[in-house]
Amino acid sequence: MSRWRRNAAVLFTTFLISTAVSSTAVAESTIESPAFSTFNAEYLIYRGGKSHGKAKRYLHQQADHYEMGYSSDISWLVFSDKRSETSTFIVQDAQIRPLHYLMKRSGTGSNRHYEWRLDWQQQQVLTGKKAAVKAIPWQDNWLDPLSYHQQLVNDLKAGKTEFSYDVLNRDGNSRTYHYRVELEEPLALPYGNVRAIRIARVEENSEKQVLAWVAPELDYMLVRLWRGEDNVEQFDVQLHKLEWLQRSEHERLTETE
Repeated sequence: MSRWRRNAAVLFTTFLISTAVSSTAVAESTIESPAFSTFNAEYLIYRGGKSHGKAKRYLHQQADHYEMGYSSDISWLVFSDKRSETSTFIVQDAQIRPLHYLMKRSGTGSNRHYEWRLDWQQQQVLTGKKAAVKAIPWQDNWLDPLSYHQQLVNDLKAGKTEFSYDVLNRDGNSRTYHYRVELEEPLALPYGNVRAIRIARVEENSEKQVLAWVAPELDYMLVRLWRGEDNVEQFDVQLHKLEWLQRSEHERLTETE
């Protein structure tokens, strides 16, 4: 149970709000046509073949930026975990630039609030509710725990099969994640049958395993996420419902071919 609690506490945040953002960063961004398909998606969370909760993801397009969100509600025996995350970002030259990240968690144990902003003009990381400047060397390729999912979409569309991302975690500390494409295979999901690309996180000397499946036919939507430890399943998240809000130019061209 302790392993399930630890892993449930970081559900989705290790793989995939209205905010005061840098006016310069926003002014530089343009979204003449959507770089991504926008959506609302719902998932079922399984462990041992039984459903223990639900999760939601969304990607919405605003006038000059995107907002991505995630929320989950998990219950298992006496353990409960509710959380929500939001990421605000812009896209420049196919590269995502995060502006604001927020995560709130409640349930068994202590409640948590994590938040940071990136000031691209001043090249500063501002953390917490008081936006304190964090002493950390600046990097132009930083992503956050949600927005790097969409960078993966861009890189898959560009034909890449191996990926490395420098991600600022919920505390505003940088960590590099490595992934690689393994194969393409059919999946039977609560949503229905789809063909999906399986992607594995590459970690040397780690007891944890993370596998993700994205569906090219659904504009590389994340349709399944599996996490294990010592090859023992900790959770299995599967797409249940999907609502498209607006299709990307790439997706529209694909549909007409």
